[in-house]
Amino acid sequence: MAKPKLLFISMLGVPGKHDRELFDDLPDGGDDWRWVQYRLTEWGVADQIDYHSVCITEGDSLPEAKGFDAVMVGGSVHSIHEGTPWQQDLRDWLADWRKTGLPVLGICGGHQMMSVMAGAPVEKRANGPVGRSAAIDLTEAGRTHPLFDGFDEAPWFQFGNSDHVSAAPENSVVLAVSDDSPALALDHGGGWLSVQFHPEFLHDTMARTWLWHAPENIANYRPLPQAPRLLVNFLRYADLIQ
Repeated sequence: MAKPKLLFISMLGVPGKHDRELFDDLPDGGDDWRWVQYRLTEWGVADQIDYHSVCITEGDSLPEAKGFDAVMVGGSVHSIHEGTPWQQDLRDWLADWRKTGLPVLGICGGHQMMSVMAGAPVEKRANGPVGRSAAIDLTEAGRTHPLFDGFDEAPWFQFGNSDHVSAAPENSVVLAVSDDSPALALDHGGGWLSVQFHPEFLHDTMARTWLWHAPENIANYRPLPQAPRLLVNFLRYADLIQ
């Protein structure tokens, strides 16, 4: 029997903006599609799915949607407002995917892209970039949502972002907030879920992203071994695993 197929779409950064070699001495390396694969392996579920990935900032083409059962869209060092050809291609692809009714999880830049597609504003954070491990506050809806099954009411995740969704899209359900971000996790309906934070990053990998432009943030990260549970919860939500 064929395993369910998961597609991870990487848009981490074009060469020269994302320096993969910066992470060579770290266990996870510098590719976010690997980070997700490693976390699913560590949680003992990777062998239950057929995992595929494309990196659109490295020139990979988006595949035909037919045949995939769920999608994850990763984060990006690029602003969602840059309007690059690969960003527009992904928006068009996601619009077509939306018609299938199949689930998708957007992470960080993926969260922002999905929100913009739904008409929500993505703006610079009023308090400046956030670079740290931090707790989120689950809403009443979030506390009972499958995405946060097994978490307490204020779970911790890794953050690294300058922009955020400054108002939830119409008809979405807010699952998590913080004091200065009103839409950290969203259920957009129709199987579309998205989060501003990173369940796939190890703390040392996340800290390394600040090495050249804000080294003071490096000490702000700590191990969060429960964070990848969110990825596993999404696979269960999508009926890819038991």
